[in-house]
Amino acid sequence: MAVEVRVERARCIGSKTCINAAPGVFYLDQQRIVVVVDADAAPADQVVKAAVNCPTGALSVFRDGERLA
Repeated sequence: MAVEVRVERARCIGSKTCINAAPGVFYLDQQRIVVVVDADAAPADQVVKAAVNCPTGALSVFRDGERLA
């Protein structure tokens, strides 16, 4: 089952922690703020790890309405 990833853009500092944890899922835009490109590009556990390791807590991951991270 696919996950939904939400980004609080105001909290993102562009550290690329998420990009390194879940390649293909995230991208830094021209403002160096993360956007979700494809939440299914990496296994769900990697996407959760990316959210957990975000230094500012800018990422949230949900599956079927339940928050995973």
